[in-house]
Amino acid sequence: MSWLRSRAFCTSVRQCRKALLPQGWEAVIGIECHAQLSVPQKLFSPTQPTSHALPNTHVAPFDAGYPGTLPRLQESAVTAALNAALALQCTIVSHSLFDRKHYFYADQPLGFQITQKRIPYAHSGTVAIRFEDGYLSAEEDALHVPIEQVQLEQDTAKSTYYTMDADGGPRRVQLLDYNRAGVALIEIVSAPAMRTPEQAGAYVRKVRDLLRCVGASDGNMNEGSLRCDVNVSIHKLGTPYGARCEIKNLNSVKFLMQALAYEIQRQYAQVSAGHAIEQESRGFDEARGTTYLMRSKEDAPDYRYVHEPNLPPLVVTRERVSALRDAVPELPDERHTRLRKSYELSVRDVNVLTRVNAEDDTAAPVEWERPVGVQYCANAVEFFEALVEDGIAPQSAVNWTIHHLLKELNAAQVPFCYSPIPPMVLAELIRLVDERRITSKTAHTLLREMITTRMIPYDGALRIRETVEARGLSQLRTDAELRPLCTAVLEEHPEDVAAVRSGKKKALQKLVGAVMRRSGGRADAVAAADLLAALLAST
Repeated sequence: MSWLRSRAFCTSVRQCRKALLPQGWEAVIGIECHAQLSVPQKLFSPTQPTSHALPNTHVAPFDAGYPGTLPRLQESAVTAALNAALALQCTIVSHSLFDRKHYFYADQPLGFQITQKRIPYAHSGTVAIRFEDGYLSAEEDALHVPIEQVQLEQDTAKSTYYTMDADGGPRRVQLLDYNRAGVALIEIVSAPAMRTPEQAGAYVRKVRDLLRCVGASDGNMNEGSLRCDVNVSIHKLGTPYGARCEIKNLNSVKFLMQALAYEIQRQYAQVSAGHAIEQESRGFDEARGTTYLMRSKEDAPDYRYVHEPNLPPLVVTRERVSALRDAVPELPDERHTRLRKSYELSVRDVNVLTRVNAEDDTAAPVEWERPVGVQYCANAVEFFEALVEDGIAPQSAVNWTIHHLLKELNAAQVPFCYSPIPPMVLAELIRLVDERRITSKTAHTLLREMITTRMIPYDGALRIRETVEARGLSQLRTDAELRPLCTAVLEEHPEDVAAVRSGKKKALQKLVGAVMRRSGGRADAVAAADLLAALLAST
């Protein structure tokens, strides 16, 4: 394998966005997304799913494979699965069937997985990957990815491996948590329509956005709620597709793109050296940024799919589909277009608004008591629109939301959905700044304090203005307030004074900055500049 060791591979997403293959070659990529449904029961038992409880404390007899126990399909899972399929623009099948997928492994105590391989409940969908979404670097990479099918199935138990000292030396031990066994999953199978890792990453992000939008799944990849298997092959244009390799269990978009970038180059290096590509399953080493062999085609199990005899067909009526379709909320593409047109926002501003905390899969809840009667928002889009409804101009509202508020939340490591700042508080601060009663710096200081203390000046009525007055935070803008500050600054900075008099306009801004520092950020910069200019002209 010297040909592989001698070749330099891309192991970062940025390096591998382009030129992975020479001209005349292309990669072919298909993705299977496994999404846990956000429902209060497992797929075939009433047990509550959880990822945070003690191991093996949320396990029903059926989940553990006890003899004589039978599956009972939970309606909550069916509803969530149907909502997901509608968001993916799929056709719903009126009568779908369940299958048994047989294999023997410790994480599947039944000896088989109940799935819908042959007649799934949904098929023929599509996911639009748009340049406007901000995930693609080139407009020509935009595409519609066909969804071949979506199927309901059980999740497996969670396996954890560690090495322990034992007689005879270190021993690798597998621990199993059956809390995850039987959790409701949907498997979303795409057509092999993608050609680059960047397109694949954009596709997974879009699928996650759609699932979150309809409440079907939280899509938290770091917690295992969304996992991906990717199939990738390469071929010369005009020739048949090559043998594909499957990369299993990718749990982040970043790693998915890195794994694809490496695998595409690995396959090309092998073909260039005269070696055939073997169809095989591979894993991804996150530390090294490389893929590794898990099993070859010859070692792949025969799953022996058969009909599940203990479950009737899943029947979905037209009336149910119609009712669910009418209740589907505004989907990401519709929301993106509406925000741009209704508020005349830039593509960048809309993308930031819609993606705030989207990649933060492990954000921990921030515990605090919210005041009664105060409106809070679950996401940045709702927050922005609440500001506009409160009378704030759209551009000002988006600037304060994504630049000022988000900056302070990030500094405090508080996810936006747990922000202690309601829209009415930021709206009042914006009004005070616009009225030149406080400076932007003072507004930032107040925001920072409220985020840190989780307290807002509210006792049934908002008390922002009273707080500003009581603490002496009002902006200094009168001649009487600014003259002592400006006079002192002119005396302390003779070089800048001389520079202004010699015609260097930037020196005046340095003097204004000195006034701002001396006032603790409370001075009105415009009024200070005017007064400084007047004082310099009179002396």
